[in-house]
Amino acid sequence: MERAEKRSELIKLIIVYAIELLIMIGLEVGFNLLDKTNVNPPMIVKSIIIYGLLLIPVIVYSKKKGDSFLEVCKFKKIKVSTVLLTVLLTIVSCPMYIFANLVSQLFVPNIMAQSMNQILDGSAALALVATTLFAPICEEMICRGFFQNRLKNVLPFMASAIVSGIMFGALHLNLNQFCYAFVLGVIFAYVNRASGTVITSMIMHFLINFGNMLMLMAFSGIAATQGGDLGQMAETARANKQVMLSGISVYGFLAIIAFFLCRLIIKAIAKREQTIDIEQDEQLAVETVEL
Repeated sequence: MERAEKRSELIKLIIVYAIELLIMIGLEVGFNLLDKTNVNPPMIVKSIIIYGLLLIPVIVYSKKKGDSFLEVCKFKKIKVSTVLLTVLLTIVSCPMYIFANLVSQLFVPNIMAQSMNQILDGSAALALVATTLFAPICEEMICRGFFQNRLKNVLPFMASAIVSGIMFGALHLNLNQFCYAFVLGVIFAYVNRASGTVITSMIMHFLINFGNMLMLMAFSGIAATQGGDLGQMAETARANKQVMLSGISVYGFLAIIAFFLCRLIIKAIAKREQTIDIEQDEQLAVETVEL
């Protein structure tokens, strides 16, 4: 792809993303207005509305380009060993996004903890479906399947992973979730490049959301038995700066170790799926920038 064509494609992708962001902002304002009138749609309903609207711009753009949206997302079978390595990668990567989450809480509250009452308002089972099934599938199709897979054709891979990570984080519309979503977005981009499919990031996204939701629901139940709620409990913990800084120090150290372990696991996935060697691909990216 020639430089002018790449620049044109990049501008178009930025425009599509701007539309996505405006949709999210509009929905956020709309849901907040409904909340003020004591109307709070169940999480499952919100998810259907959010992802239904977010999918429209990327599907329309793909159709105008003459591409199949599902083909752009790159769905393909992966080996059982790749699935197991993906689960291992999910576990090993935990300190990296936990560290980002803790650092953000030096400045802003834990949004998920503050939102649990609203999320669980109605059916907890349906809320679990919305956050652990709808979100991983739709967000990965949009952020990695569409944006990442198109960005890597016009930018060096590392740059495309960072840009798509920023896009993913910004769609959450708050600093707390932006920080750890950005870290996860970059990891997801690399594991998908290694496996050759968006399936791997979907698996990771599902496992992370499912585990976090179960943990938050458990803590919410504990807080309720003590006459409080999870938001209050999280704010009490956040107010203890000494504990927060200790947690950040521990997870910062673990995150450094996790980074190198994640790299090894991602390389192992690339080897099993017989995709381009990671180091070779990174060298190609450097040479592209130099040119």
